[in-house]
Amino acid sequence: MFKARAPRYPIRFQIVYDDDQGFMTGPVVDISESGVFIETVMPLKPGVRVKLTPLLNDDVGLFEIEGEVVRKNDYDLDNHFDRTPGMGIRFLNANDEQVEQLRQMFAAAQVKPKV
Repeated sequence: MFKARAPRYPIRFQIVYDDDQGFMTGPVVDISESGVFIETVMPLKPGVRVKLTPLLNDDVGLFEIEGEVVRKNDYDLDNHFDRTPGMGIRFLNANDEQVEQLRQMFAAAQVKPKV
């Protein structure tokens, strides 16, 4: 059965991701209730689990959410200069409080989802 894709919001902010090997940070390209795309020239491999902490204003507050890398776009100017390098991460086991914090972030940003 086809599951509709969650609306993606083009909200730009920094996010910290921890793969248990170290902390890294990158800019978010877009985010939804089910996942996030982070721009980076050194994306992690699909299957790697990470802990994500969005760096937001005080209105939403600090929170952490687990995720798993599901795809990566390698940095390759020769063949894919029009594709943003980075990685798509699917949220895992997001609880009601985390989903509500995501919704507050979308509302605070006052942006419409991508079509």
